[in-house]
Amino acid sequence: MQEPIDRASFLSSFSKSHSARTVIEELGKLRSMKILVIGEAIIDEYHYTTPMGKSSKEPLVVHRYAREESYAGGALATVNHTAALSDNVTLVTLLGKSPSCEPFIRTHLKKSIKPKFFFREGSTIIKRRYIDQYANQKLFQVSFIWDDFISPTLEKTIAVYLKRELPKYDLIMVNDFGHGFLTPKLIRLITRKAKLLAINVQANSANYGFNIITKYPRADIATTDIHEIRLATHDRYSDVLRLAKMVARHLHTQTLIVTRGAHGSTGYNKEKGFVDVPAFTDTIVDRVGAGDALYSVIAPCLAMGMDLSTALFVGNAAAAIKIQTVGNKTPITFDDLTRFISKLLR
Repeated sequence: MQEPIDRASFLSSFSKSHSARTVIEELGKLRSMKILVIGEAIIDEYHYTTPMGKSSKEPLVVHRYAREESYAGGALATVNHTAALSDNVTLVTLLGKSPSCEPFIRTHLKKSIKPKFFFREGSTIIKRRYIDQYANQKLFQVSFIWDDFISPTLEKTIAVYLKRELPKYDLIMVNDFGHGFLTPKLIRLITRKAKLLAINVQANSANYGFNIITKYPRADIATTDIHEIRLATHDRYSDVLRLAKMVARHLHTQTLIVTRGAHGSTGYNKEKGFVDVPAFTDTIVDRVGAGDALYSVIAPCLAMGMDLSTALFVGNAAAAIKIQTVGNKTPITFDDLTRFISKLLR
């Protein structure tokens, strides 16, 4: 992977050919884009504690419960961020029957979003993190997740719905967390019927090594990170730029984005090559959801035809805003994004 470029040098060069006004005007053109977001709904719970001391009978530290907060995560976070750019966004997601958390989810989706819920046995996915409230340090996580694919009956119901709805949208955005919603059959249907397809396929503790981006046969836009692209290519040591080309060829994609954490992100376009854009903040409160925020913004930008460097700039701005808040507590708004862009390009 190329060495990270200096933030000040990048902004100095970028601002010579891009003004905040022109970038914001381009973002304004996304208002009428019809976008369908497909993916698992996740409830992110943050349970804050304070350490009391070592247990007298066991080798562990006992914590006192302080408070808890719940946020709309997974595809819920993605669709909330995307709704900052477009007024015509629909969400297709999967909930459990008991508890479904549907009332919570409905109140935590932006009002402009049109949700379509499907239900399976068990609970809606919950990822519960325990945090030392003074150090703001995560201690451990308990996940309430599904270990298998949805039933054939539910799969057929979802397939009938998607077959009818997919052609109606300008952009289909898939957020695949590998928890059993997106079956091979549904993936084949989506990749066949979507006019313009963006995918984000994530590795996590429940699916590490199994939920890889190359399980999709095609995509027009794809985002991944360094670890995920190595898993997808079964290659621990080769240069990531080489691996990006391999994955792009497999997906027959025009544009592949590789996120690099504190080093920003790299975009690959088979006609224009590679573009690097640095990260835009050193203030990190919580990394959870940073990749989702970038994907939520960059996919519509690229779908609209925005050039790769500008789309990466906007995506990294969204990620920078996101990591300065706890989890998915606050969705990105259009005003948040435009203020941050204006600050960077002043």
